[in-house]
Amino acid sequence: MDMKQLDRLAKAGEELPQGLASYKQNYYIASRGLYKQYERGEVDLTRARKEKAELMEAHKEGEWEWEYFLKLHEIMDKLQQLAKEGFNSVIEVEVLELIEELLK
Repeated sequence: MDMKQLDRLAKAGEELPQGLASYKQNYYIASRGLYKQYERGEVDLTRARKEKAELMEAHKEGEWEWEYFLKLHEIMDKLQQLAKEGFNSVIEVEVLELIEELLK
């Protein structure tokens, strides 16, 4: 589910969609709250836009962290496979490529 879909649901006050990654859950809940605060007049448009921009930035950072975390797990799986199977140059090259990708 992308950010626009989450925004539509949040603006409508829908329940939290199931199965979202934690960074998407956080974005959705914060967006829904911000929409409600704006509707009730608790925040003005300028503040709502500023806070929405901050939410979008946090969402981008969360997405990056999530992808990084998944890549680290892939490396861990490969290293566990190496420990179990012993020397395997193909797996070793794959691990080095994954590490190189993370260090970019």
